[in-house]
Amino acid sequence: MSSIARLAPIAPIAPIALLVFAGCSDVEEEHDHIHEHGQPTTVILNFTPDGGGDTLSFTWADPDNAGDPQVDSILLPDGSDHNHHDVQAYSLEVEVWNELEDPAEDVTPEIEELADEHQFFFTGSAVSGPATGTNASAIIEHRYADSDEGGMPIGLVNDITTTAWGAGQLVVTLRHMPPENGEAVKIPGLARDVASDGFGAIGGDNDIRVTFPIEVQ
Repeated sequence: MSSIARLAPIAPIAPIALLVFAGCSDVEEEHDHIHEHGQPTTVILNFTPDGGGDTLSFTWADPDNAGDPQVDSILLPDGSDHNHHDVQAYSLEVEVWNELEDPAEDVTPEIEELADEHQFFFTGSAVSGPATGTNASAIIEHRYADSDEGGMPIGLVNDITTTAWGAGQLVVTLRHMPPENGEAVKIPGLARDVASDGFGAIGGDNDIRVTFPIEVQ
């Protein structure tokens, strides 16, 4: 069984630019194949502020797999209580559920168990990080904070730092990459490859891809 290793927190980075965002667009879900756990229908993002505070949870849910998801807008306070932006660091933990089952099935433990075949990627206009490269419009920075037994990232646990006031999109993609012909498909550097050339540059198929509107306040 694979195990998750928690990495050391990442230091905040400097603020970038200001954006204003009012709503959500381009929400999509992809099921390119049938996984052993069936159809993932729900993704929950849990943001816990570093230094203490209530966990903020946001959900993307299409429980009937009907193509009409309910999507929470992510609102993240920064570290400021005055008139300029101060960075705020969060620990982000991801849950995945299959609500087509009765009772609903928590898929997260299976992803952890098969960590050597899975990786989350965090992209979108709001994000700077391993899967996006440098993004001058970013309002958050993403870093992986877990790894599988081979030392490669999973993305069930992450570090998020606010970098500016504003808004945009956060796209969360779970890629399933089982071995092919006895060769590992999940290999080092996949996020870098996605940043450079998109998901067509890596193996496997998407278990799920969901888009959240996100705003740093």
